[in-house]
Amino acid sequence: MAVSNPPPLADSYVIAIAGGSGSGKSTLADALVSEIGSSFATVLAVDAYYHDLAHLSLSAREQTNFDHPDALDLALFEQHVLALKRGQTIQQPCYDFETHCRQAQTIEMIPRKWIVVEGILVTATASLRDLYDQVIYVEADSTVRWQRRLQRDQRDRGRDEASIERFWARAEETFMTQGSMASQHADLVISGEQTLDVNVSRIMRGVWRLTLQHGG
Repeated sequence: MAVSNPPPLADSYVIAIAGGSGSGKSTLADALVSEIGSSFATVLAVDAYYHDLAHLSLSAREQTNFDHPDALDLALFEQHVLALKRGQTIQQPCYDFETHCRQAQTIEMIPRKWIVVEGILVTATASLRDLYDQVIYVEADSTVRWQRRLQRDQRDRGRDEASIERFWARAEETFMTQGSMASQHADLVISGEQTLDVNVSRIMRGVWRLTLQHGG
């Protein structure tokens, strides 16, 4: 149920949701926007910011570790988060996960008072972390995360199980050395195996409290 009267904010407020692959970041981000209301909130996923690999052969693209910071255009992502926070419209890239290439079209994103950013590496740089008002870390058992990723990549990204297993192995290795450090910067750690209602309520209580401390 959407919040009927969220507290007014003088500036845009950025919530970052980090965690391992399959932990439930995207689902939680969408649930938060639904709770706050789409007139007040929007989601910006770091997965849209993969580098365009059109210059490589398909086999070479398949060897890329897409869960490493080097695979992402984090500089552009940072520019877009900052622009949205300043009340500016952006053109979000569109990425084709089957071909590993950026599409020609972009998605116009209008700034909202609440910006929810999500992805394994949303806290990968200090300059990105400085843009966030709250960092949420979602933890979940690796077995649960694997099953979720398998289903998602088969359903949404057109990959077979062998391909998904290769990507998963690289993702887990990188997550242990890169993404898991997000927990050290988290204002709140939640379970990705808990119900959405419980997790959203916990996050919103903290957000309301913080915005009231800042004068709304």
